[in-house]
Amino acid sequence: MKETKLITIGSIGTAIIASLCCIGPAVLAIIGASGIGLFSAFVKYRPYFIGFTVILLGLAFYFTYRKREIKCEDGSCKIQSAGKWNKITVWLATLIAVGALAFPYFYVQRSTAANQGVSSGAVAVLTIKGMDCKACASGVEGVLASIKGVRRATVDFDKEQAVIEYNPETVSAQTFVDRINETSYEASISQKSKGQ
Repeated sequence: MKETKLITIGSIGTAIIASLCCIGPAVLAIIGASGIGLFSAFVKYRPYFIGFTVILLGLAFYFTYRKREIKCEDGSCKIQSAGKWNKITVWLATLIAVGALAFPYFYVQRSTAANQGVSSGAVAVLTIKGMDCKACASGVEGVLASIKGVRRATVDFDKEQAVIEYNPETVSAQTFVDRINETSYEASISQKSKGQ
């Protein structure tokens, strides 16, 4: 039974690691921290972690549902399967793993209003390359919203585009490009208006 518990915990762990490229930026954006680029390194290993998760879940189901022969003290044998709670735990772990693996595809994007007191005198539109999911876009929004002088930042994952309302007397559009490039995504200015 110990092997089933270890395999079950391992499968949840690898599922979370497989989606860390998207879960990490989302968590950092929620708490208002930067450093979303740290998690982009996990993107290229995602298929391997997903495969490892499937293998571990398969082993957990095998060890849970296999029939085992148990020898009793009187010399008789009986066939026994895993208990009810072991089965519930494996199915619960499967749901958690599937949820972690599906997270990048179901993450809801939101618009980030940063400094409501900042008068917006300019709008910059950036092209951003390298985002892998909507959670990445949310992380980039958080980075942009944290820059002094930004009124609102909206990043559209599907269009690979950021629209930033900002005060040009406080910050320049090039600052946005530099900050995004620090996160390991590639940004360039597609359009500037007012005050630039």
